[in-house]
Amino acid sequence: MFDLKYEHIHLIHTDHDAAVRFYRDALGAEIINSVERFGAPQTKLDCHGTMLIVRGVRDGEDPMAAGSVPRMGADHFGFWIGRGRYGEAKAHLEGLGVKIAQEGDLPHLRFLYFEGPDEVFIELMDPKE
Repeated sequence: MFDLKYEHIHLIHTDHDAAVRFYRDALGAEIINSVERFGAPQTKLDCHGTMLIVRGVRDGEDPMAAGSVPRMGADHFGFWIGRGRYGEAKAHLEGLGVKIAQEGDLPHLRFLYFEGPDEVFIELMDPKE
């Protein structure tokens, strides 16, 4: 079998610039580069070692709108945060006016899901161990 290595998450958003600002402000992502690709803006972001590729809608495309929870296919993506940083992370998001969709407390972690642009769901996890 061949070797696999995780590379990126590709996100299509109705408002490319607003989405880039959101990932920068909410998650601390840093812009790697921005280009126009096949008629739409596309930006690569480094989100603490995870690459996010954000692009706008191309002419002639009609992307399917975000659905209800649970979704078929990709449901959300998640990040570990530093142990004990749950309250800080939640306060940061709330300070930006970000909608917290769900919170939970499991034996091994605390988590929250929040809603990003175009109803993309993102999870932050605070490890207990």
